Amino acid sequence: MKTINVIVCAIFLIASFTNPLHSEEHRPDIVFIIVDDLNDWVGCLGGHPDAKSPNIDQLASKGMLFTQAYCNSPQCRPSRTSLNHGVYPFRTGTYFNARYPEETKISTPSMQQFFADNGFRVSIGGKVFHGGTPKIEGAAIQNRLPDPRPPKGKDNFGGLKPPNDGYPLDVPDEQMGDYKLSQWAIRQWNKVTEQPVFMSVGFYRPHRPLQVPKVWFDHFPLETIRRPAEPNGIDDWDDMPEFARRLARTHAHKPLHMGLSDHEFIVANKQWDATIQAYQASIAFVDQQIGHLLNALQTNPRGRETYIVLVSDHGWHLGEKKHWCKGAIWEQTTHIPFIVHGPGITPNSRCTQPVSLIDIYPSLLDFAGFDIPKWSDGHSIKPQFTDHDSPRPPAISSYGEGNTSIRTQHWRYIHYEDGSEELYDHRVDPDEWVNQASNPEHSKLKKQLSKLIPENQHPGLKVRDWIEKFQEKPE
Repeated sequence: MKTINVIVCAIFLIASFTNPLHSEEHRPDIVFIIVDDLNDWVGCLGGHPDAKSPNIDQLASKGMLFTQAYCNSPQCRPSRTSLNHGVYPFRTGTYFNARYPEETKISTPSMQQFFADNGFRVSIGGKVFHGGTPKIEGAAIQNRLPDPRPPKGKDNFGGLKPPNDGYPLDVPDEQMGDYKLSQWAIRQWNKVTEQPVFMSVGFYRPHRPLQVPKVWFDHFPLETIRRPAEPNGIDDWDDMPEFARRLARTHAHKPLHMGLSDHEFIVANKQWDATIQAYQASIAFVDQQIGHLLNALQTNPRGRETYIVLVSDHGWHLGEKKHWCKGAIWEQTTHIPFIVHGPGITPNSRCTQPVSLIDIYPSLLDFAGFDIPKWSDGHSIKPQFTDHDSPRPPAISSYGEGNTSIRTQHWRYIHYEDGSEELYDHRVDPDEWVNQASNPEHSKLKKQLSKLIPENQHPGLKVRDWIEKFQEKPE
């Protein structure tokens, strides 16, 4: 009898060390999709009533939509560096697209490198990183593919120009870089190997220039365009601190246009509706390209379970708060789609707890059965699969040293580097029109939220330095 017990114990111990959830043979395939400059103008998030994103919406209906998801920095390089390496921008000083001498070199491995080092076949296509894809031994890499351009004299795109660069291209989808990327990703997906697969696929639209095939512009006739809502009878800037007003006039620390901000230029030149049309056309176009890939992902040629994660790197303004593009820490600049489909997820489920891109790295490791490194700043979203309302920490977004947003389930608190503040109650003010920072009734709450701001922020470029460089004070 004693011998039998010893054998049983031995079998149990062996089984515990060969848990199929943690063996290479049983690890799932993972597809991570990141879209550039996509705000909440998708159907499932309801950010705009005319949004056309049937493929993204279908993915949300099959999986879990995180309705309160946010970026950790409202520019491409800091956002993508943070999510790919699992550390907050305020720990490294990577706050802007432009590099700053005092930034700390990233020492943590990218999640792509982690998966490659741990037995996965890794594929990286399109714009996943900012500024080029790092070399990873054995990884299949496809850099961003070029797009056709408008006829000579018709191209209004330029990094220092306003974002009214929409143009309906007289080309089919097949000539566009995002279409070619979807086909490359499908070919990568269909390769049969013994290894589990980790794919990162970065679609470029609706990033500027807002130039996509004409057929997508036709979905949004100019006379039907609806602009973002504005407060009735008041100026949204009336209760904003001066620092916030000056930030609203900026476009990612770039010069004004003959003294005009992006918004002032677009309004003066009657380009607001046309630019919204081009942005919505770009979303509809990229949704179709994402749909090609999602259709292919319905069948796994390796017979493994599949997780699909779709996010954007940050939001985008189209005139809200008289601001355009990115480079601020309000709701429209930080709110993003965040959708997960895979085993253990109830179809058409919703989570209203705050999540952010810092949670991507630990979540993907958790899906694959790996331990989460102690240096990871994020938290896995896997507990939400079974308990949607399980509390989560707030989302923290940084824009330069000392400019921080704290987004809880119901509140957004912003503290700027000059000490000024904003506070918005999203239960009654989803557009962030009424700044409650000076309301004495919320002094205790404001104090509690301010304690969530990291004390030891990495030194970096001050936003006020380039505001002073490129702007005069508004009257």
